[in-house]
This record gives sequence, C-alpha cells and structure tokens, in this order.
Amino acid sequence: MDDRELIRARWATFAALVLVLGSYLYMQASWALWFSILITFLTAGLLTAVLEFWLRLSLRRAALQGHNEEVRQQLQALLALQHKFLEAHSEKDILEAALENGQLILRAVGSSFIPLDEWRQSLPALIQGQVPATALQTWSARLTSPETRQACKNCTSKHGERGCPLIPPEAPFAAYVECFMLENAGREVGVLNFYFDETPTIRTETRQYIEEILRLTGQALASLQKRNQEIGALLYLQTSATPRSDLPALLKSLLENIRQTLAVDFALLYIPAGLPGQIQTSPQVFACAQADTPHASTLPDELFLEGIWKSVLSSGNSLSLENVTLNKRDTWRVLHAVPLIWQDHGPEGVLLLGSHTAQSFAQRHQALLETLAGQAALLIQNSRLMVQLEYQAVVDERARLAREIHDGLAQTLAFLKIQAAQMQNYLSRGETERLTRTLQASYRTLSDAYIDARQAIENLRRAPSVSLADWVRQVASDYEQATGQSVSLDSFNISVEYPPNVQAQLIRIIQEALSNVRKHAEATHVSIRGFQSVDGVTIEVCDDGKGFAPEQVDDHLRFGLRGMRERAESIGADFQIASQPGAGTVVSLRLPVPIRERP
Repeated sequence: MDDRELIRARWATFAALVLVLGSYLYMQASWALWFSILITFLTAGLLTAVLEFWLRLSLRRAALQGHNEEVRQQLQALLALQHKFLEAHSEKDILEAALENGQLILRAVGSSFIPLDEWRQSLPALIQGQVPATALQTWSARLTSPETRQACKNCTSKHGERGCPLIPPEAPFAAYVECFMLENAGREVGVLNFYFDETPTIRTETRQYIEEILRLTGQALASLQKRNQEIGALLYLQTSATPRSDLPALLKSLLENIRQTLAVDFALLYIPAGLPGQIQTSPQVFACAQADTPHASTLPDELFLEGIWKSVLSSGNSLSLENVTLNKRDTWRVLHAVPLIWQDHGPEGVLLLGSHTAQSFAQRHQALLETLAGQAALLIQNSRLMVQLEYQAVVDERARLAREIHDGLAQTLAFLKIQAAQMQNYLSRGETERLTRTLQASYRTLSDAYIDARQAIENLRRAPSVSLADWVRQVASDYEQATGQSVSLDSFNISVEYPPNVQAQLIRIIQEALSNVRKHAEATHVSIRGFQSVDGVTIEVCDDGKGFAPEQVDDHLRFGLRGMRERAESIGADFQIASQPGAGTVVSLRLPVPIRERP
C-alpha cells in the first residue's frame, strides 16, 4: 500500500468515525451541539491517527519481513552461485550458473549470453529458459552474429522490447529484455540478457544484486583462466613438443611458460655447475623478459644477482624482496628467488622472477613456483643421470665388444695361426693332400670370419631409427642376401616399440642367432617368430638344422651363446635355448611389454 492509498484510507476512516461518533453523541448525550461536534472531531482524529500508525507499523513490519526473506533468498542464491563457481571446470559452467541465478532472482522466463570479446573468441553463446527447440539454432546464430554484437555495443538503454535483435520472433514468450554488461579484468567480454513476458519492475536492491553477480562472474572467469594457466604450467613438461634430450630448449621454454603464467616482467634460471654433458662447467644463466614493456631491456645487474644466487644456494630457502631500487632508477616491486630442489638433493640452481607492478606473490603462487622449480631440478638431474648412463652404456658395449673380439675373432686368428703352422709342416714334408685339406678349411674359416666382420660393422653402423618389426625384416633380408637362404617372418606379429637401446640389443641377439644358424646348423628352413600379449613379448629364432646337445657345444658356439645371454640380461629379458641333436634349435627371448609414457 503506497502513500496515496494511505491518505485515502485515512480520510475515509476519519469521515466514518465522525459520522458514527457524531450521531451517537448527538442522540445519546445531552451536551450542546458545538461541544458534541468538538468531541467527535477530536476523538475521530485521535482514533484515525492511532489506526493509521498501527496500519503503517503493520505494513512496515510486513515489508521488513518480505525484505528479509528476499535478502535471505538472495544470500542463499549467492552462496549457491559461489559454490558452483568453485566447482566449475569451464567458462560455460560459470556462465550457465550466472544465467540460472539471475533468472531465478529476476523471475525471468529466459536468459542468454552474448560474447563480445572478439580478441579471444573463447566464450560461448548460451541460451536458457522456455526456448522452443525449433528456435534454438536460429536464435543462437542470431546471438553470435556480427550485427547483434554491434547492436549490443552501440546500445545505451540496456533494455528492449519487441523489435530488439535479441528477441527472436520464434519465441513469443519474450516481450521484454534487460541487459547487463559482463567485464573481466576491466574489459567488456559479453552481455547477460534476461527475458520477461511483460515489462518488469526491477527494484534498486535487485539490480545491485545482479551487478554483484556480474562482478563475481567476472572474478570467477579470471580465476578459472588463471587456474588453467597454472595447471598448464604444471603439465607443461608432459605436454611439451620439445625433445627431452634438448635440455637447453626445455629449460628456456619452461622459463617462458612460468613468466607468462605469473605475468612477471622477467624470469631467470641460474645453474652454477652448468648443463650436464658440456665440456665447460662454468655457471650458466637462462633469461626471458616481457618484450612489450618500458622495462623490457632492464634486468638487475650481475653483482646484485650474484648476491641473490649465493644467498639462496647456501640457505636452500626461497628469498623474496620488495621495493628494490637499483642504480637509482630501476625499482622492482617484487623479486622472488626459489632454489631448484628435488627431494633430498642439494640445490641445482636458482629460479628468479621480477616484476615492476606486482605487490607480492600469493601463497599459492609461491607453492606453484616451488613445484616448477622442482621440475626444473628434476630435468637437470635426469639429464646428468642420462649422461652417466650413456657413458656407462658405452663402457659396457666396449667391454662386450672386447669379449666378442677375444672370443670370436681372436680365437679364429689363433686357429688360423695353428693351421698355418701345420700347413708349413705339410709343405716341408711334401704332404700335399693334407696341405690341400687344411688350406680349404682355413679358407672356409677366413670366409666365415670375413662375413662375421662385415656383418658386425654393418650392425654397428645401423641405428635404431625404425620400428622393431622393420628392423627385424631388414636383418632377415641381410641374412638372405649373405646366405641365399630364405627366412620366414609369417608369424612375427609384434607392434610394440621399445627404447632404442633395448631394440639394439634385441637385434644383436637375433643377428647372433642367425649367424650361429649359418655357421653350425646346416638348416634348410629358418624362421623368426614374434608373439605379443598383455603378459609380455616373445621373440624366437627357429631352425630345422642338426641341433646339438649342451655337453657337445664347441668353443665358438659357446662364446656366441654367452654373448647373447649377456645382452639379454642387460635389458632384463629371459634368454632360453631349446635344442636336441637332429631336432633343430629354438633361441627364445621373453621380455615385458614396454610401459608407454603418458602424454
């Protein structure tokens, strides 16, 4: 009830009381007429004032109760909205929650969102409410059209009736629209539209509530973008396309990713011992700076940086400096240094960030920096271990080659030396027949040694740049060209790939097995079989040759078998040989399925 209605009710009540009281006093009392009229007017005025006060008090109490209930509902809706914002996984989730909440508070029949952020083009156009299915597609297209965007940008009234481009003819329920601008980081990114079936009356408090929803929505969008950037920074090393072997490129890209994620002016990475695998071990610094700021070319001087490096490396703790002035002209609002520490190892270096604008780093940003610094330390440690492993692999391979030369070529040369001495004796005694047989045996031995040497050289030259199956086919082709004997690969069904060093050892074992077939088996059929299952991979080299008994193995064959077993053990494979005289031989390798690195 408004003031006009109260005034009308007041005079009506006063007139009724005057009429009733005046009639009563005139008829019942023996007072004079003028005195009765005076008493009537005074009593009627007093009763009217009392009734009006009671009525106003009741109306105010009812209004306060209604306002309190509305405020309670708005607070509950606001808490529910913030909860949805916290659980949101995308910009769409945030915008849908804002539209639903605003539609509930305004009692609108529908709502929509028009993205105006043409620079990013990431926010989706959304529609909610009583929208016919037939109108969804055309309405959505209209909301995102350039004409609608331009009309909304030029609109000054922020509301519209029939004829507004936001109200589609396909939706007869919408007769009026109220528009609210959404901002993110001070930039207009879109418009929230609420549709009504008639012209609404939106109170000031309700409009302020909607504006608060818009403010929280903008903050939620900014927080989501920041959170996604931080998650991207944490997962950067797993998703980066930079080769893991290129440590400098990885560190530079990680540094740039950190700088962009935290929006700082520069980022430095100091490694006192230099990068692993380099000849020089002098300290190395990686730097990246924002190129579009007035301070782009300004970095702290070297003497100042050395003090920070030494302090952080000696203490092993983070260091934060604020409002640092250098050279009486450069003022850094915040400098934050984090040691590169992984687990219990000492600091590998220092990560330093600087900003001319940021006041300080939030606690979650400091935790993020420590995690990223740990990732950088792990990269450096892994690179150092990789250098050590590569060196150890070279040493092991040299030792293995030395044993193979000693057991193979050296034994062959020793045998030929003995044969040459015998041929000298046969020649001096004139035993030409025995000389001829020994000479033929020596020639066969030399031919085998030549083939083995040539094949060994080719094997060492060939790098594991192709798949395991392709490499096995190439080995089989080399064997066929050298011996003229075909190799069956019909049962080789392996699609998994192993690390290059593992594949190289597998191929060396297969080559040695084929070499033994060529020299000792006298086989008519050779096959290479491969089986793959969830439990592991099995590779077999089979022949139908003469076979052998374990106790009858000669020195040359024994040396070859020992070399294959050593190679198998070096890669964690199970090595087995099954053979019987006259029943052929099967050389079997079994190893687990490789675990793929998660992308």
